[in-house]
Amino acid sequence: MDWNTYFALRRTRRNYERVFMAPCALVGLGGAGYYFAQQDFDPTPIFGMDQVVVYIAGTVAAGIVGLAMGPVVGNMVFRTANSKAKPLIDRMDNEFFKHIVKNRADPSANSVRNPIPDFYGEKIKSVSEYRAWLRKQREYRRKAQFYVGVD
Repeated sequence: MDWNTYFALRRTRRNYERVFMAPCALVGLGGAGYYFAQQDFDPTPIFGMDQVVVYIAGTVAAGIVGLAMGPVVGNMVFRTANSKAKPLIDRMDNEFFKHIVKNRADPSANSVRNPIPDFYGEKIKSVSEYRAWLRKQREYRRKAQFYVGVD
């Protein structure tokens, strides 16, 4: 697998993760809303609050959990859809992250005037963007070396 194919599959995986965020959040909201709608209302407070407030907070929390589970479900669906390429993607992921760890700048010199650019390489979508990321990391190292302590 070449790097361009890897970056295209990586972009597709991220799109799967984004697409599954909304349905998972709606399932969480709908499931919790249905569950709490079936509960009998009792005048005794829960955690010192009215039951309606606790039920609404629980429904919102279930929606947030569903939203957070969307990327996990999307990644599982992507890996199932691309099961033949799964070992290649895993190998390329490991190799790519080794490159990122090896080439990223030391964040200890991070400051307001000199913030570290894209520490985890999340915005890299192509080979040319990877090369631009490397240039930004070198520039950050240079600035951090010559402007240490300047804020």
